[in-house]
Amino acid sequence: MKKIILFITLLFLLCISLTSAKTYHITLLTIGEIGDDTVGGTADAFLEVKPGKGRIFLDSFPLTKIDTQISTRYANNIACDHLDMDCSGYDFFYTIRAGSTIVGGPSASAALTVLTIAALKNLELREDTIMTGTINSGGSIGPVGGIVKKAIAAEKAGFKRVLIPMFSFNLEERIEQNRTVNETINITINITPQNISNRTVGKIEKELALEDVNQSIEVIKVSNIEQALTYFTDEYVEEIKGEIEVPKEYTATMKEVATNLCNRALNLHKRVTLVEENDINKSEMYIKNINKGFEQQDYYSAASYGFTLGVLLRKANLKELEEKHPSRIEKIYNVTKKAVDEFNTNLENINLTTLSELETYIIVKERLIEAEESLTRIANNISTGELAYAMERYYSAVYWSNFFKIRGKRVDLDKEYLGQVCYKKLSEAEERINYASLYIPLIFQSSRNTIKQAYAFSLKENYKMCLFKASFAKAESNLLLSSISVSKEQVEELAEEKLKAAKKVILKEQTRDIFPILGYSYYEYATSLKENNDPLSSLIFGEYSLELSNIEIYFPKKGFKLPRINYNLILLFISAIILGLAIGIIIGVRSVYTRKRKIRKIKKKRKKR
Repeated sequence: MKKIILFITLLFLLCISLTSAKTYHITLLTIGEIGDDTVGGTADAFLEVKPGKGRIFLDSFPLTKIDTQISTRYANNIACDHLDMDCSGYDFFYTIRAGSTIVGGPSASAALTVLTIAALKNLELREDTIMTGTINSGGSIGPVGGIVKKAIAAEKAGFKRVLIPMFSFNLEERIEQNRTVNETINITINITPQNISNRTVGKIEKELALEDVNQSIEVIKVSNIEQALTYFTDEYVEEIKGEIEVPKEYTATMKEVATNLCNRALNLHKRVTLVEENDINKSEMYIKNINKGFEQQDYYSAASYGFTLGVLLRKANLKELEEKHPSRIEKIYNVTKKAVDEFNTNLENINLTTLSELETYIIVKERLIEAEESLTRIANNISTGELAYAMERYYSAVYWSNFFKIRGKRVDLDKEYLGQVCYKKLSEAEERINYASLYIPLIFQSSRNTIKQAYAFSLKENYKMCLFKASFAKAESNLLLSSISVSKEQVEELAEEKLKAAKKVILKEQTRDIFPILGYSYYEYATSLKENNDPLSSLIFGEYSLELSNIEIYFPKKGFKLPRINYNLILLFISAIILGLAIGIIIGVRSVYTRKRKIRKIKKKRKKR
């Protein structure tokens, strides 16, 4: 009997081992520190997914910096969003092991996103493929530094191909040009087509001072997570395609906003006489662009030019008034300040229940804040230029508030939850700024100022504006990282990639019955700028569109859960059946054996008689 119990126990332990969570693996490319220098290297990343409460655990050696932890969490968010999954019912256990100290940053976040998707979909990843790149909104893959060093590390580690971002930079080489080096590295990378069937190969060639080595590795450029998954799984992952279906309600409301702003400016144009030739030329250009915007039904662009024309004309109007009736300027200032204060009070009393209302609040509040800041700057010494801007910004806020009538998808917007969203976005923005500062420390002051504004809003518990400002800071950092990785000739190409990525996000949001008002408005304007041969401005607003079209990622996906097959429960069920059958068989065999023994004993007794 003891042997049977021991057998059952061993069988049960076998069932437990069968039902343990599967561990998924991917190799990361890293930059490590050796003294004052940096070198490329690799690290192993593992992931186990278990039923839980949506928690994310990270065990790393050597210890990773806080920004790596932040980027891991964001990679997890992007992976769940890519699959339309509610991951709040699972715990994620990430383990990172490296042989040397790793420089912190988000450069492994794209690979960690691939790893997370593989774990959630039970995908097998190719062992001969490795990648580097940041993960950004909508699953777009952003630039990283140290491409040459990382690619050489991949080659030395025996990988056959390395995936890198479509646009990347290698500032280390520029810095090291003034140092004495023993190795000269040249890298040539060919742009790769969108799918795996017709890719091209890039080669890394090295010329070492101490040895004559000539090796190559396949280098593939990718711009989004779908392309990366295609190369890691050898199964083509289709990107979201189609045309954005702009809701009639949005178009009608945007047309109304544009009409109000432009009519206000054009009426001023009839009454105000511009003196400066430069101002006259500007006003004619703005009017031309307003008419073009209405003709092409590009109402956001028309509204933007209408506002700019309004500020120009209002400034001239107030300047003329100041010369004739200086006392009236102070009255106009007081009336404007009172109107802004009252509007602010009314705005804060609105109960927000949908993403559309949240975005409208952000749009309106931003304009009121800018009006307030102008009024504050001239409180002791009124400037007609600042007053003109404040007045037009106030009316812009009034007209944009018409978007409150658009009803959207209901989300949880209570203060506690918004606070969590605010701090998540703040941590992401800080992580991206810190990473970018490793390469270009002196030009991120604008992003840092925006981050300070976001923190100021969080202290006032205005988490809605904190979310917006943090999103803007992250977009600015991404923009600067992207811009240093391209030449002037490539700006148009980069702008096109940003617009494609933003369009994909907007299309995906529409499948969820969400229309990102703010994101689409920037997308529309960026597209208009591109068509008007202004690729740099198009790039800027395309980046804003990409970052602000995906705010929904931080809110619960109550409307579109994709149930994940729990293989552990299936294995447990099968194991229980096997265990039950085994126990039944053992008990049956035992019963038959016992019965036969009794029969033999009875027969022996009969023979003795």
